[in-house]
Amino acid sequence: MFSSAFGQYRKFPLTISKQDRYLFFPLIVKSPEYKWGLGMGGIWYFKPGNDTASRTSSIKATTFATVRRQAVFATEGTLFMSEERYILHYTASVSHFPDRFWGLGNDSHPEQVEPYTISQVDVYPQVLRRILPHLYAGLSYEFQHVFQFSYNDTGTSLFNTQDIVGRNGSRVSGLGFLCTWDSRNNSFSSSGGFYLQYFNMWYRRALGSQFDFGIQGLDVRKYFEVGKHAVLAFQAVTTEATGTIPIRNLSIIGSDSYMRGYYQGRFQDRIMAAVQAEWRTPVHGHWGVVLFCGAGRVASSWANLVDGFGLKPSVGLGLRYAISPREKLNLRFDSGFGTNSHGSYLNLGEAF
Repeated sequence: MFSSAFGQYRKFPLTISKQDRYLFFPLIVKSPEYKWGLGMGGIWYFKPGNDTASRTSSIKATTFATVRRQAVFATEGTLFMSEERYILHYTASVSHFPDRFWGLGNDSHPEQVEPYTISQVDVYPQVLRRILPHLYAGLSYEFQHVFQFSYNDTGTSLFNTQDIVGRNGSRVSGLGFLCTWDSRNNSFSSSGGFYLQYFNMWYRRALGSQFDFGIQGLDVRKYFEVGKHAVLAFQAVTTEATGTIPIRNLSIIGSDSYMRGYYQGRFQDRIMAAVQAEWRTPVHGHWGVVLFCGAGRVASSWANLVDGFGLKPSVGLGLRYAISPREKLNLRFDSGFGTNSHGSYLNLGEAF
């Protein structure tokens, strides 16, 4: 019976080829949120079966602790099934995280920061089906449980005066739809192609969520090869949250992928929009450099977002070291600068 079952399913699209590779390494993390941290990381990248036409799939995992007493285990994967008929993507994490909150809005004051601490688990899988060349549509699901949320619970706390939803913890569960156009030529570091993804998530009590709200977003990217080896990359991204939105699900600026140089969540509200451009070029051997710039802001409404005021700038530079030149898998170090703000980042893979 077992041999018969194996014979029936041995050509399942996730059969791994001989081209798979494993990397394990000690991990140093650096960002405005963590300051410094140490841990371990690993990545497994492979082609399904002997399918050379599909882009390289990958599964990453990291675990680390920081000087701010944060502890994180996170994993992320993108699997291109045989001939890219299906794309599976997921992120998952468990974390204990002392964090900071400046209040809602694009003009929150830098000196009114309040510390708080959360412990949470978050799981977010997506399944996409190709319906036309480069065009995919699919479903997503998210479960996030903030099972500990502690802050200085006084009458003057920003969490209380601004009546922040989720300040006593939250459990959210939602289903979503996403549609993607993806003609990028590499899953780690593209030098050509176009990427557009629209998603819409619905979090409802009927699905096990404590709060009813929705999140939709748009991510647009374009890549140009400049000369023989340099790449010019552009990205525009926006998200909108509506309904009764817990603090951990608000739209934010500041991260290691866009608006670099700002603390993640330094500015947060219902709506966010940001644009950025990045120039990437090799220098010598495995080494390369990057220059980037961008701008973005948050707002409580679309009218406030497009009024032309309050844009936050982001500029910076970075170094790249090609861990796998063939797959264009790079170790990334970026240093970003914003308004009265600076952040440095160590990570694996490009920002976008």
